[in-house]
Amino acid sequence: MSKKNVSLILLIIGLLSAIAFMVFRHTLPLYITLVLKVIPTLLMCCWIIYVNLDKDNVLVFVGLVFSMIGDVFMELNGDTFLIIGIIANTLGIICYTLYFYFSDRSLDIIRLIPVAIVMGVFYIILYNYLGDLKLPVLVYCIIHTLFLWRSSARFGDIYIKPASQYICFIGCVSVSISDFLLSLTIFNVLPNIPMYEIVDMILWWSGLLMITITAEIRRQSIKQRGRIPV
Repeated sequence: MSKKNVSLILLIIGLLSAIAFMVFRHTLPLYITLVLKVIPTLLMCCWIIYVNLDKDNVLVFVGLVFSMIGDVFMELNGDTFLIIGIIANTLGIICYTLYFYFSDRSLDIIRLIPVAIVMGVFYIILYNYLGDLKLPVLVYCIIHTLFLWRSSARFGDIYIKPASQYICFIGCVSVSISDFLLSLTIFNVLPNIPMYEIVDMILWWSGLLMITITAEIRRQSIKQRGRIPV
């Protein structure tokens, strides 16, 4: 079976699992819900291994593993599980940030400014709801600022076409918006209603998928050119 067909099958299975999770999230037994939630990200990890896991995409792979662990713990009840889930998710974001940094180490300071402004406004919105968590959430916002800043360095990348550059950045923005929406519901800025949960997961999985696919496109381009980025 060709790689294209295998990739399509994995995509379809992941999509069906994601839909089933969002539709039946609150009606199925917890263990089935967890399996359905894990499958989309797990299949992204499997796909990276299938196409070839190497030093050019290993940080994306590790990030996906942390994101998957975070998904599991954040589905469980209890503040301890929630904190573990947030930590795992944050480690995933750090991995993606390092992936972008090692792909392109140019400063691009000007691109940091709008991202920092947006994140600053988001933190101000949350501030009065944070209680004793003001400092941890500030650190979390800084990490997301670095994540979006470094992902913006993908623009102008010589190894991938402009369309892939935009898809990659849109994927990163989707991941961040998903985390922002989750934060707004966790701290009761917004009510935790099914519609927000569905939007959150759609943004999360689609963002991770765009990062994963464009990372492979870039890896293939590097391989074909026979060059390793500095």
